[in-house]
Amino acid sequence: MLSGFTVEDSVLGNGNRRFDPGETAHLLVALRNIGTTNAENLNALLRSGDARFVVTDSTAGYPAIPPGSTGTGEPFTCAVSRSMPLETPVPLTVIVTADGFCDTFGFEVVVGAMNQYDPVPDGPRQPPLYWAYDDVDHLYEPHPVFDWVEISGTGVPLRLANDETDFLRLPFGWKMYGQTEDYISICSNGWVCPGNNPATNAENTPLPGGPVPGMVCINWDDLNPEAGGCIYVLDDALHHRFIVEWDGVAYAANPGLTDKFQFILYDQTVQSPTGDNVIVLQYLTGNGYTGSTVGIQDFNKTVGINCLFNSAYHRATAPIGADRAIKFTTALPTALAESRPADMAPAHRFSAAPNPFSGSVRLGRVGNSACDIRIFDNSGRQVRSLSGTGSLVWDGRDDTGAEVAPGVYFASASNSGAQTRLVLVR
Repeated sequence: MLSGFTVEDSVLGNGNRRFDPGETAHLLVALRNIGTTNAENLNALLRSGDARFVVTDSTAGYPAIPPGSTGTGEPFTCAVSRSMPLETPVPLTVIVTADGFCDTFGFEVVVGAMNQYDPVPDGPRQPPLYWAYDDVDHLYEPHPVFDWVEISGTGVPLRLANDETDFLRLPFGWKMYGQTEDYISICSNGWVCPGNNPATNAENTPLPGGPVPGMVCINWDDLNPEAGGCIYVLDDALHHRFIVEWDGVAYAANPGLTDKFQFILYDQTVQSPTGDNVIVLQYLTGNGYTGSTVGIQDFNKTVGINCLFNSAYHRATAPIGADRAIKFTTALPTALAESRPADMAPAHRFSAAPNPFSGSVRLGRVGNSACDIRIFDNSGRQVRSLSGTGSLVWDGRDDTGAEVAPGVYFASASNSGAQTRLVLVR
């Protein structure tokens, strides 16, 4: 019977352990012997049910599998069309033959399946124009780094009242979704938009579909600066940006609860592929955000990115809280070269044996000094930290003691920067 599958794309693809549009990768299919005798002379043939997902190497041999055991065969090679939309399910069929046995199993892979370590594309449409990258999207070149810019002591206070919007002339043009405006409207309720718009909407909705064209929602909720806090603006010409900060502004329904967050608009010296201005949202505190909207929408209010609505997050958005940053840009999701330690020169690696491994792997280093080794998955998320002298052993578990999923991992030594790639099989 079919036991599971693993996508191996660290050599041919971008190394995020899934199929993406335009990518070629290996697919390893695991089979389990539920019979009472050895499964001998096992071979498999893979077929795709979608013409955009092409199996270029469709045959795989398997070692003998004892009764009750699972085995993984040679990799199939698959190529995905660039035209395939993100999160497209692809039906696959594997035909398995052995001595005196033939059976067919169906399963499904998802192209471009997203998690919180991926950027959020705008929509609904293909291809996307804008993407939202948060600071945990370590695999991607455009991801931001949280770097709070405090302007309460240097900026100009707006003194907005409850449910009030003001507009200001920007020091540079704001191009968004191809439309350029010279003004910005700033609402006490945690949103801004290009141009002069007198709306003061306090009741949030999902995006797209919000009431204001070109809306950028940093923390769109019913906020009340009269009950606490202030809103500041700063033309930071030295760093090519315009900043709006909600400095400890109170929530209307609970005036004792406040949050501190900011909107940063960069000028055209900060390049995007389309010339649209780069936008960064930053969150210094994480007290609320349970009844708010975070995201952007176009001027027609039909296309946008909804990172958060009330307590429902987009699956590719990390939870909003203290020290979070989100960048909106038209830059495509380009993988970082440094997220691929397998490509590093041998001098910057250390030994791992056995590799691939199923139970534990011994990580060998030069010297006998104390060292910390951190284990990361293919999304860049740390799963385990090891400390000690000499070689260290990783047992395939995370810091909570739970077994991690089979796949590709990276080990990084703190004292030397040495890294190596690990393959865990079950």
